[in-house]
Amino acid sequence: MALKEISAGTLAGVAQVAVGHPFDTVKVRMQCQTPGEVVFKGTLDCFWKTFRYEGIKGLYKGAYSPLLGAMAQNAAGFYFFGWSTRVVRDAYNIEAKQQLNLRQTFAAGWLSACFAIFVETPVDLLKVKMQTQLHGQKAEYRSVFHAAYKIMGEHGIAGLFQGLLSNSFRFIPGRAVYFTSYQWAVETISGFTGGSSVRPSLAECFLAGGICGGITWTSTYPFDVIRNRIQADAAEASLRKYRGMIHCGREIAKAEGFHGFFRGFTACMIRAVPVNACIFTTYTTAMRSLE
Repeated sequence: MALKEISAGTLAGVAQVAVGHPFDTVKVRMQCQTPGEVVFKGTLDCFWKTFRYEGIKGLYKGAYSPLLGAMAQNAAGFYFFGWSTRVVRDAYNIEAKQQLNLRQTFAAGWLSACFAIFVETPVDLLKVKMQTQLHGQKAEYRSVFHAAYKIMGEHGIAGLFQGLLSNSFRFIPGRAVYFTSYQWAVETISGFTGGSSVRPSLAECFLAGGICGGITWTSTYPFDVIRNRIQADAAEASLRKYRGMIHCGREIAKAEGFHGFFRGFTACMIRAVPVNACIFTTYTTAMRSLE
């Protein structure tokens, strides 16, 4: 079972990057520009300027990290969720063929994220470091591999976990919401179509994945803004703008108000719905092919 979950999750990661990385680049760039450093007027302006000055490569900047990383993230995410589901089944004496209720799925999602975050954080850090290097500015890192080499060379393994705390506030509850909202969406859609919520059709998986993506990102988005600002900050602690998660949140609120916590939200939603629809459809297809 573990090998199937890892294999299917890996394929889902490929689908995630192929569909969603250009929008993720726009989202991160919008999130990380501050009032004194405004380069983009909005989502479309950011997309157009990135494409105009950097081409398609600009939209996929840093994609090597998320391609390898998304494969690792989804493999780890689905594996740990499968493992956590089995832990919850044992704790509640639930048979293997019986579906967890939403509360139990939430618990399994939360538990899985406590382990998966140690894969998630370094991958996101390298991606953000590359995505926030804009055209016309001196690039500190030549590639994600150079970024990893330089950060580890100067700060050790711990340097790859910059923003771990802020990412925990986004990722752990977000993962619980992710799997719970997907199950809820499948059950709701199946109720309308008369299908099986235990083995939904691929069309139902696609629709439910899109719904859960929108719900999850909306529920955790302000923490994503804070996490990205902290990870985009200098690797050297003495040069950073933000002393930590709380200080970063206060600075955003003071300089940008409530709107600052939802900077880049449009790009995020444009990405979140189709990407997560593709992730769950790809994962389900792969799991069924490996049966």
